[in-house]
Amino acid sequence: MAIQIIDNFLDKNEFNNLNSIITGDNFPWYYNDFITDKNDINDKLYFTHTFYREPVIKSNWFNLWETFLVKIKCKSIMRIKGNLYLSNNNKKINKPHKDYEFKHKGCIYYINSNNGATYFGKKKVIPKANRAVFFDPSEEHSSSLCTDQKRRITINFNYF
Repeated sequence: MAIQIIDNFLDKNEFNNLNSIITGDNFPWYYNDFITDKNDINDKLYFTHTFYREPVIKSNWFNLWETFLVKIKCKSIMRIKGNLYLSNNNKKINKPHKDYEFKHKGCIYYINSNNGATYFGKKKVIPKANRAVFFDPSEEHSSSLCTDQKRRITINFNYF
């Protein structure tokens, strides 16, 4: 799977502003019983925030990503979703999955640095704050839980 990694994707001020909002006390996260699918074991839970799901904006916080969407040359959005995974004592890799079955563009944007890697086949990417990873989300990939920070926060973009 071809992936492209860009560090320091946003300028420092823009990233710091996004980071302070996303990690702040007033930003809403919503509980999910499972990470990959309903067959996940009991300790596989996380929190999400859906900014956009085709065909409508789902969040009052959508405007946070307008500059980002221009920068990634997005012509059409399918989904923008934030993921917050809590720290775990054991570094667990979640089941591989495909976001959608058809070829399209994807970006995982890391809000914080931690040791909860993202796996793209045999390739592993370690989260680093303000890092963007571009890939085809119709190919299998998986997240993992971190052990070195309180949480692992990513924003996933599916688009054309």
